[in-house]
This record gives sequence, structure tokens and C-alpha cells, in this order.
Amino acid sequence: MIRLTEILREISEQEIDGLLDKIKSKDFTFFDKGDNGRIYEINGTDFLFKITTEREEYRVAEIIVGRHSEFSTFIPVHYVDKRNMYIMNKADRLPESYRNAIDNFHESYKSFARSTRGEVSIFDYLDADGARNTDVKLVNFLRALQRDVQKTAVRDFDLELDFKADNIMLWNGNMVMIDW
Repeated sequence: MIRLTEILREISEQEIDGLLDKIKSKDFTFFDKGDNGRIYEINGTDFLFKITTEREEYRVAEIIVGRHSEFSTFIPVHYVDKRNMYIMNKADRLPESYRNAIDNFHESYKSFARSTRGEVSIFDYLDADGARNTDVKLVNFLRALQRDVQKTAVRDFDLELDFKADNIMLWNGNMVMIDW
């Protein structure tokens, strides 16, 4: 069952057309860049668009587009262009306490991965020992993220997930991956 809050978060085709018109008329400003792409803010809106060179990142965007109620640990994606661009919501920076918890978890995960001398995901670490000394909010987010990653059915996504504090932000008060 779709909740009213989910319906209110959806944007209409007309709104998407308006965002695309702004992009076509170059009514946007540079926002940030990552390892695999550039992000632009669509002027006068709370939306960003990203142009990525990473095929798997775009593939995930294609899967989650318009399905935020199913994939709540990812920033809502509202449009994909069938090539390399997608439109998403703009999110807020994480508080330092969250960033620190993520950084600490990530460092512990890297130590765990080195000790196993194998290919392990953050979820393998979480299952093995990572939840014991990790903030409950982060553990809850990671468990939900684990389910969302599995639902994408993208092969080895759990091993390729770009999990780090820079790629997690707050949207509507909840942690979301903004880059994967």
C-alpha cells in the first residue's frame, strides 16, 4: 500500500518536463564532482542532475528511478535519460557525529577486509562483528541498505558499493546514499 507521504514525494511528468527544460536551457550551476561524474544543481529547485561515466552507477539509477518507497536508503531518483544522466533530489549534509560513526565503521571494515585476505562487503563485516561497536542508527541504516542492495539484483553490488561518509547524506531526516 502506498502511503500519502510517498505520493506527495513523487513528482509529476510535468515537473520532470520543467526540470528537463531548465537543463536544456542551461539553467543550472555546477554543484560538485566525484570520481565518475559531475553534479549540477537545477536553479530554483531542490533537484540535482548527475552525469556519470560509471555504467554500473547508472544501472542502479535505472533500477531505483521512481521507486523511493521500495529503495528508501538511496536518494530518490526521478528521471534517467537512457544514457548517462539522472535527476535526483538534493540532500543535506550529515551531522559530524554521523560522519564520524561512518568513518569509524569504514576504518574497522577495512581492517576486517585486510585480515580476511578475501573479497568482503561492508555487510559481511556488519554480520561478522561490525554491529557490536557501531551506533544503532547506523546499524539500522546499514541493514536497510543491505536489503535495498539485494533488491536491485545487481551482481556484486554489495562488493562494489562506494560506502563512505561523503556518499551519505540526509534526506527528509533519513540517511540516504547519494552515490553508489
